[in-house]
Amino acid sequence: MISGNQTVQLLEIHKILKFYDKYVRTELGKNYLKSVQPSQNINGLNYRQNLFREFERYIDTKGDFPWDDRLISLDGLLEEGKSRGILFGEEFLPFKFLISLVVKIKNLSPSFLREGYDRLAEKAGELGDFSNEEQALSVLDEDGRLYDSASAKLAEIRRELESAKRQARAIGQNIISDPSLSSKLQDQVIALRNGRYVLLVRKESASSFPGVFVDYSSSGNSLYMEPHSLVAVNNRIAMLLEDERREERRICQKLTSMLISREKAITRAQDLVGQFDIMWGIYYFLQKNDWTFPEIEDKSGFYLINARHPLLGAKAVPIDVHCGRNFKALVITGPNTGGKTVALKTVGLCIYLAWCGLPIPAKGGSRVGQFSRVEADIGDEQSIEQNLSTFSGHIKRIIEMLNQADDTSLFLIDELGAGTDPEEGAALGIAILETFLKRGSSLLATTHHNSIKRYALTTPNVETASVDFDPETLLPKYKLLLGIPGQSNALLIARRLGMPEDVLEIAKRELKTSDTSLEKLVSNLRAKLSDLEEKARELARERAEVQAVKRELDRKLAALEERREAIMAEVEQKAKRLIKEAQESAKLLLKEISKTASSKEAHRTFSSLKKRTDDILRAIEEREAARIEKKSSISEGKVPKTGDRVKVLGTNATGIIEKVDNDKATIQAGPIRLDVPLKRLKVLEEGEERKDKPSIKISVERPQNVSSSIMIRGMTVDEAMPMVETYLDKAFRAGYREVTIIHGRGEGILRREVHDLCRRLPYVEEFRLGGPGEGGYGVTIVRFKGRN
Repeated sequence: MISGNQTVQLLEIHKILKFYDKYVRTELGKNYLKSVQPSQNINGLNYRQNLFREFERYIDTKGDFPWDDRLISLDGLLEEGKSRGILFGEEFLPFKFLISLVVKIKNLSPSFLREGYDRLAEKAGELGDFSNEEQALSVLDEDGRLYDSASAKLAEIRRELESAKRQARAIGQNIISDPSLSSKLQDQVIALRNGRYVLLVRKESASSFPGVFVDYSSSGNSLYMEPHSLVAVNNRIAMLLEDERREERRICQKLTSMLISREKAITRAQDLVGQFDIMWGIYYFLQKNDWTFPEIEDKSGFYLINARHPLLGAKAVPIDVHCGRNFKALVITGPNTGGKTVALKTVGLCIYLAWCGLPIPAKGGSRVGQFSRVEADIGDEQSIEQNLSTFSGHIKRIIEMLNQADDTSLFLIDELGAGTDPEEGAALGIAILETFLKRGSSLLATTHHNSIKRYALTTPNVETASVDFDPETLLPKYKLLLGIPGQSNALLIARRLGMPEDVLEIAKRELKTSDTSLEKLVSNLRAKLSDLEEKARELARERAEVQAVKRELDRKLAALEERREAIMAEVEQKAKRLIKEAQESAKLLLKEISKTASSKEAHRTFSSLKKRTDDILRAIEEREAARIEKKSSISEGKVPKTGDRVKVLGTNATGIIEKVDNDKATIQAGPIRLDVPLKRLKVLEEGEERKDKPSIKISVERPQNVSSSIMIRGMTVDEAMPMVETYLDKAFRAGYREVTIIHGRGEGILRREVHDLCRRLPYVEEFRLGGPGEGGYGVTIVRFKGRN
């Protein structure tokens, strides 16, 4: 979308951007905000909005985004580096801060991708590779001073320099300790003066002290003198200091050249980091302000709900206004200072901000469509330089608009046909309206002309609107009434202010019949509209109350259903565990009985009982599977397809379907690839994953200090199994291909529970009992699936 500089100034966009500016943290974000431009096409606009939604979801899930509050604009420092050829010390620190942050964000790109933040990953991928520069700048400490390790030569110089200083201090200390010299000293302290080690000598002893005068003390009663024994070492120190300065300068020149060679990449990095800063600012701006991102439509048009002009603050009266769906032109009429011009500016700034990918001062549900251009002609356009009158200025501007008009343009024109003879102005205004309509453009125009009102009332594809007026107080209400043309209030105001009735009667006679009829029609329409508005407000209140009750009931019902499902799952798990324990006890009893004569009867009894318990287990598992499958997308008539983001029912895993093969799907869930039946998948709708994110998040960080085995021998099932499941998850993410679970031989209860768990875990490839030398039946070896 395009808007000329004149339109941007008329809409006061620079003032509106300051509302966001307060929430942006750094100069980089503020600079990018000042230069933000509307998207070139609808795809670019959708990308900006979706990028922010991903950023918002990331902050909601992770709590924050990598940042450094010490960032500043590097443009001035780059220019300094180019003009001087060298930067020093602290001047490198802003580069170090930016580059460290860029490397940190860029390194997150793979995890962004794995966790479904595709656009954040793409944006992070646009950052240049600064790993070499980060390493090069690591030679600077937090104060900008070069570490000794900045170069081998610098390290050697500083070692020699420190040795020379120690030597100088030792010589000085010997002089202080010498009884023949210490009495001549004012102070028993070694000092530095003009870069040389000296001693403070009494003034009266100066002539007999073996040294060279360097400087007076601040009082003038003593002198700083350099002992002859220190001259050689002081000279050595001075030479080493110069060597150090030259080596530091060489290193700084090298670092400066490196940074200047990456000027374009650094400038681009500043822009990208500025974008992240703006998204962070908008995230917190939306929490404090009742603004919203509009829905984006492919068709040309807009529908704004409770839109308001932010510069009016709390005094702003929200308006509902739309154009483009049922009509292409909206003609707004009403008294001066009634809010017509504010309505035009509100529409213009909302569409401009929306196309910049920024939230707008309107309610949720507002929509903005495809516009190739938005231009405005608002206010007095008199030009002194060109010697144009107010009327001429407006006409010149409208001619420019007509030359730009197409079927996806939007034009905002204030006081159409004003500034000249009323009849000619009205005729010209109608002609302009008709021409814009023929070219398919959308148009919002204000006017006082009755002829234009009548044209708007009788012409297809044109709608009327007016700003409301209180006849009792003679004050405008600043409300926009769609479908109702404005009523002239001149005679009414004159009567209220005391105009004689005989004067008013003459005025009424002078009004044309058609105009009088129009005024009566408008008066009747306003009366009906007032009644309808009151009923609409009452219905809206009732509807809001009903929706609030419905939302609360839906929330409670969902919570109850979730609780019921959880209880059922818990009960059935306990039942399965009890049955298995009963079977194990029966087996032990069978072993004892088998030693007696009645073993055959015992075996028959055990087989019968086992069949009954197996049937119960199978019924429980079937109910569990049916309960899960009832929640699947297939049960709702929607077949999951490649590219869908899905949840694996019965687990906390989510992922993206890579391929579908008959009744199974291959899913990439973070670092894990799973083959899952379609009937166990639930397709996640837009926003659903974000809502559930805290409970289904897959951690992709590699756990630390995970052992290759776990000991559960001697534990109960309830104690051991949560530990085993947690351990297997950590071991898999830690990168183990194979681990050992030590459960002991015993009665085999723990062994069977471990094997049942391994069968259920999607990332377990196979498991087996230990072989000779591995622990035999007392351990289970678990092998994980390979990562792709």
